[in-house]
Amino acid sequence: MKLFSGWRTGIFFTVVYLYIIGSFVWWWWLLQSNNKENYETLIQRERITYMSYGRSEEGFYDTPFFLELERDYHRKTTMLIGEGIVFISLISLGFVRLRNTFREELALTRQQNNFLLSITHELKSPLASLKLSMQTMQKHDLERDKVRRLADISMNDVDRLEALVENILLASKMDSSDFSISRDPFLLSDVARQIFDRTADKHATERIFSADIAPEIYLLGDRLIFSSVIYNLLENAIKYSRQGDRVELLLKQTKDHIVLEVRDTGIGIADEEKPRVFQRFYRVGREETRTTKGTGLGLFIVKQAVHFHQGTISVSDNLPQGTRFIIHIPVEK
Repeated sequence: MKLFSGWRTGIFFTVVYLYIIGSFVWWWWLLQSNNKENYETLIQRERITYMSYGRSEEGFYDTPFFLELERDYHRKTTMLIGEGIVFISLISLGFVRLRNTFREELALTRQQNNFLLSITHELKSPLASLKLSMQTMQKHDLERDKVRRLADISMNDVDRLEALVENILLASKMDSSDFSISRDPFLLSDVARQIFDRTADKHATERIFSADIAPEIYLLGDRLIFSSVIYNLLENAIKYSRQGDRVELLLKQTKDHIVLEVRDTGIGIADEEKPRVFQRFYRVGREETRTTKGTGLGLFIVKQAVHFHQGTISVSDNLPQGTRFIIHIPVEK
């Protein structure tokens, strides 16, 4: 795949395209030359025959036979030109489509490779931390407070692994054609509050958290899957913000929609990247300079889960800085 990556892909397709177009132009020129040669041969032969009866050459060009030959010649020429235009148009469209598809496949392959590298790192880090904590407690007679601190670290690592595995399994399930969600009423306000409080407690020393959650908002849907929506949006806000930045969760209900919004005052998302953030495996920023952890599945799961609840999600700038994700879910009537 590396052979056809980047600018090499453009050169490869350009050379092949120019070769095919050049071959067609040569073929067209031969056909047109043959058409013209046949026309001129017929004209010369018929002119000699016409003049052999003692008639003038000028009179030949006014005969119905000559006019028919000329119309036939122009008709074939027009046909060749038309076929040439159609052929070149189809070839050009086909090559553009093929090149774009090839580029998309290369991009997806790169994203999948990055995902494998990321998932390897995401799995190894908490496992290494768990192993170190277990070895420390096994080899040393620690005080109760130290044991409790190591246990808390281990539980955080377990939670991280559990969330990672759940995201992978959920993304895989969503790809299935027979995937469906349960549709039972649940108190979304309580779910949002629980996830927000747990996340805020976990990152209390790193970010400033605030929430405005309206009470008694019920949603007809899948409690577990929609929980992953809130969790992934909050984790994404934390991931792409810095020490001391603000993360906000807002939940309200209008006449027609349930509105869920997550804001942060972090690094933001460039305009050209906003349309792609919900793609599978896509991660914001350049791979060689990216410092954030992740697999590129979180926002993909969010988008799919919102879709399964007949809702919409949008991303915009959180002025003066940061990002806003806004979800609208229709209210069941």
